[in-house]
Amino acid sequence: MDYPQFDILEITPELEYNTNKYQKLKPVKTGESVKHGLPVTVIGALSNFSNAKALPKLSKVLVVYFYSKHWGNVGLEHLKQLNTIRNETKFYDGKIVVVDADGDEDALQQLLWMHNISLPIHSDANATIAGLFGVFSEHSPTWNFYGGIDVNIPLPATYVTDHDFKVAFSYPNENISNTIPVNEVVDAVYRSNNYLAGKRSA
Repeated sequence: MDYPQFDILEITPELEYNTNKYQKLKPVKTGESVKHGLPVTVIGALSNFSNAKALPKLSKVLVVYFYSKHWGNVGLEHLKQLNTIRNETKFYDGKIVVVDADGDEDALQQLLWMHNISLPIHSDANATIAGLFGVFSEHSPTWNFYGGIDVNIPLPATYVTDHDFKVAFSYPNENISNTIPVNEVVDAVYRSNNYLAGKRSA
């Protein structure tokens, strides 16, 4: 029997070894700044600036939460917890922003509506903001460290940034806890605005 002839170059090895050296994420820490590198369009969207380039400070202290549907109930629980401090955060002149890694705003809006959650959303499908906060990297894919995740998504992290883009509270949540320390979040918002008020009166 004659067998077909194959060129050795046409044969693809069944096992291919990935030589990529993945690195651990390096989330920003309290006291560090995220001002440099944050796109002007993002600043405007997050803080409602009409001309963000002309304004060196954020109009409000921001509570930034990184959401992806791929975290399942963990993400939903976080959204519910943040919703409970929405009014208190607003009272201290802060603003909670949900940064959506999935880019499907309609689906997320539907989820919020179903659970009576009222939080603003900002799409970050290309992970620009998540990368700036150090909770996402192409060199540290989520699926390489967390079971059950088959896509590269940001950590379900929570940050508070003051008017000068300085991180006043960091919770990268590398252990993927169901709970956000919401009292610490509110305290960071209060302290950030109190510090600014002190500087103005000095």
